[in-house]
Amino acid sequence: MSLAALLAFTLAGASAATLPSNLMLPDPDLATHGIVERWTLTIRLESDDLKAITPCRQVLAERGFAPVLSKMASSTRPQLHFKIEGNKEYAQATTEADDALAAVQQAGCKTSVSWAVVAKPVPR
Repeated sequence: MSLAALLAFTLAGASAATLPSNLMLPDPDLATHGIVERWTLTIRLESDDLKAITPCRQVLAERGFAPVLSKMASSTRPQLHFKIEGNKEYAQATTEADDALAAVQQAGCKTSVSWAVVAKPVPR
């Protein structure tokens, strides 16, 4: 098992399932060796319409995610589109992470939303 496990889930149509706090659980193997972990929640939004994602950008900023805007285009998707990404670190599992994700969903932005939780060992 790696020290930094990346788990990403797309929210499109996934109302049941996993919440960020469900993934913020200590690795038992690391814990037995006295290694403490921290978790970073990343929330990503993508849209062709910058105005459509502005409310979600504000939600991320209000919740301490320091959102960053990127303008993008590629050979597979040549039209200009926008991505907003914000990160926040947590020392332990918390429903605050779940609440932030729910707030983005409830903001009603016409965008694709994805999120990931990354575990990192805390330096000794």
